[in-house]
Amino acid sequence: MTKQRGYYKIEMGGKERTLHFSMNFWANFTEILGIGLSELGEVFSGNLSIKAIRALVYSGILTYDQEEGNEIDYNEFKVGVWLEDVTSEQLQGIIEAMGESRVLGNDMNMGIQRKSKTTKQGK
Repeated sequence: MTKQRGYYKIEMGGKERTLHFSMNFWANFTEILGIGLSELGEVFSGNLSIKAIRALVYSGILTYDQEEGNEIDYNEFKVGVWLEDVTSEQLQGIIEAMGESRVLGNDMNMGIQRKSKTTKQGK
């Protein structure tokens, strides 16, 4: 995993792939799952579905390659096959990198609402 916010590198499909969790990622991810931004919390509540995991990894790789103008030599189904060799530690790293991303200027925090940090004045 790289230290740069929202990126994750992994060996998949016979070569090193980079996932980028950017605004473009969220556009790809929500389009693939057929959901809106308001439904992201539902996707990440509880256990992720296999479809969501595949969409997450596929969208991350696709986004990076689209942004960089790289050849797209895979589809969702190839990524699904590659996922069979991904370890739970690697998957956790991918999810952590995604959790560091931002959408519309806000930290995603895995779809979990952050507590407001307001202070009471005058007391």
